[in-house]
Amino acid sequence: MPVPIQRDCNQRGQYSSLMADAHLSALDEAAPDLDAAQRSARRFFRPDIQGLRAVAVVLVVLAHARVPGLEGGYIGVDVFFVISGFVITGLLMRQPARGVRRNLGHFYARRIRRIVPAATVVLVWTVVAAYVELGPNFDPKLLGDVRWAAFFSANFRLIHTSSNYFIPGVAPSLVTHYWSLAVEEQFYLFFPLVVFSLAWLAPPRQRASALGALLVAGIVASAWWSFHLTPISPISAYYSPFTRFWEIGLGGLVAVLPAVWARRTPRANAAVAWIAVAVLALAVLRLNTTSVYPGVLAWWPCGATALLLWTGQASAGRGPAPWLATRPMRYVGDVSYSLYLWHFAWLMLPLQMVHPPTSPFARVLEVAGALVCAVASYHLLENPIRRSRRLDHDRVAVAMVLVICLAISWDATLVIGHLANAH
Repeated sequence: MPVPIQRDCNQRGQYSSLMADAHLSALDEAAPDLDAAQRSARRFFRPDIQGLRAVAVVLVVLAHARVPGLEGGYIGVDVFFVISGFVITGLLMRQPARGVRRNLGHFYARRIRRIVPAATVVLVWTVVAAYVELGPNFDPKLLGDVRWAAFFSANFRLIHTSSNYFIPGVAPSLVTHYWSLAVEEQFYLFFPLVVFSLAWLAPPRQRASALGALLVAGIVASAWWSFHLTPISPISAYYSPFTRFWEIGLGGLVAVLPAVWARRTPRANAAVAWIAVAVLALAVLRLNTTSVYPGVLAWWPCGATALLLWTGQASAGRGPAPWLATRPMRYVGDVSYSLYLWHFAWLMLPLQMVHPPTSPFARVLEVAGALVCAVASYHLLENPIRRSRRLDHDRVAVAMVLVICLAISWDATLVIGHLANAH
């Protein structure tokens, strides 16, 4: 049995206490077998991370709504990547002293419950709505896109079909945005094994240093590949997991650094945090659909997000963390995953109609519709599944949830494909 990672974390300044899970949420920690590490995570919950998620999802929605001057809002996805790496690394390092196999099962079961059901509902709704609303304009290629998205491989599908958001005059697939979920899940297929293996192999006092060294090596390799590939193969560079892993790894590196270091300079942290906010704003305003991205330019939003995560631990109340932690910002952060899933079809499907709406008011209604669906999904689907006490202890039931969701997605494409061919 490995020595508990949390014990070593406490010895190194309790740096893992700052990793309250926001995308997975502290609600996921409500399992009956809560241990001391999990209770500590809830006590040190970081509400500013929720607010930062709110900023990220709002930027993405505004960019896809084609709000003038905010084309660079697509950097919200990069912000999500860095936050995800920060949060998930903290979760992995807080796992109790179990075997590697049990830890992996626990982690993957949580991911399935958090990610898959909501993603499946949106996929099914999208393909049905497209068939009903588009009629003769329905594109059969969407069926294949949905199948790939159901297996969290949408990014490889987009690379294979040479598709992206930004081709003028070509409507993107209604599930294009699933590429970012695919990249995250591909990263988390192997990263937990690395962390749990280090917990078993490395001496207690060297675990954090070993993980940090691995992350630095991965960041350098992935960032170099992104720099190299972006000018010569922009579509592959945009969607490839190998050009994006460094963004998730950067968040993980911030999670590994001892929090006590940040607490030494609270006043400087506040100044650095506001500079990071300014960099994010500059990136949104200066970047556009013609920017050579990700490449070097992705360091703007990713570096700024990493600084906000680091300085938010201690900024003496003078930085942006208190504003990010306000209740409205936190709520938008709570529903950010659902809103990200729902917004794209709401905004893109009308543009593929025979007579697409063009007024700004139509865009407002579409965003409102996506928000309503996101709120309903969050409260009626996501939270009940995450809080299910039965699923806390029944891994077989969680596996069945995954199988059923995959079957529903594929069955929906088969039925719609049959109906489309019949006409």
